[in-house]
Amino acid sequence: MTMYGYVSGYYGDKIIKDPDLERHATVLLGSGIPRENCFADRFSHSNKERYRLHKFFANIAKEGDILFVPDLTDLYSNARELCCLMHTVERTGIVIKSSDMDLSDDSAASDWILASQLAHLDYLHYLRHKNAIKAIKKAKYQSSLNVGGRNKRVITPLYRQAYSYLQNHTYTATELKFHLSKSTLYRIKKQINNKKQPINTQQSYDASRGDVQ
Repeated sequence: MTMYGYVSGYYGDKIIKDPDLERHATVLLGSGIPRENCFADRFSHSNKERYRLHKFFANIAKEGDILFVPDLTDLYSNARELCCLMHTVERTGIVIKSSDMDLSDDSAASDWILASQLAHLDYLHYLRHKNAIKAIKKAKYQSSLNVGGRNKRVITPLYRQAYSYLQNHTYTATELKFHLSKSTLYRIKKQINNKKQPINTQQSYDASRGDVQ
């Protein structure tokens, strides 16, 4: 039986800072494991592969060996990697020790692995469900837009001016002055009179759409 130590994380990356790696390394080096048996995988913002960990499991680990990690998340980043870890523990017979528990294929803590896996998968399902609802709302909103890209129900500053002008002038005169069709003027008047939509606010007005005050 041989004792090994392992950590993983970002170190010296210009984009992603991860002070936890240094803290984990400090815990590992203070665990009493010989330095020659300690190893680490250093991530970059574009690469989170655990090459040295995979090499350890494939070529070094033997049944009964102990791998110590300051935190179990040193060993995996997502549900797929957690599943692979479960199979590796079962295949090699290695024991994984962390700061708060021991994991092996026959330990009571194996229930923790299964619970963690289910928690990860449940969270992924939640994210997919949330994205699906967001896509439905976006599609519904897009369907309410006219060809020009402006929501027909929005009362813009131009429409508000036309409505005010219409109070003392005919539809024909208003149509000529503001270059709006009579059907648009009918709709504006109905919307405002029925108070189905508030008169334009900053949230409903977008100058990039071509609206004129």
